[in-house]
Amino acid sequence: MTIPREPSGRPLTLYTLDQDAALAYAHEALSEGLNVEIKDWDLRDTKTYGTFQKSPILVKYWSVSVTDGESAMGYRSSSAHQIIEAVEAVTPEEYGAIHAEDLVAFCRDHYNKTGNKQ
Repeated sequence: MTIPREPSGRPLTLYTLDQDAALAYAHEALSEGLNVEIKDWDLRDTKTYGTFQKSPILVKYWSVSVTDGESAMGYRSSSAHQIIEAVEAVTPEEYGAIHAEDLVAFCRDHYNKTGNKQ
């Protein structure tokens, strides 16, 4: 499978109830060198209930957004030293995110190999 595209060449976003299908689409996009963002969404019924706030959640579904041009110039990039600083300075609850140990270890290993102090 290749990621389908608009006539302009822009990769298509997938919306699905199937988490495995979302992950497969993301995996394919990554194998093509594209950038991926997976989000969960709430499906509601505003036609019947009038507003999002009044409508119950009918089901959760997934979106897999794929891009080919938003990565290296800071839009979706972090520097390894920033990750190390974040985990050393504050707790995940204070920072608002969890940096998994595999990512932190990779960052530390990078600086150990280069001899550069983060």
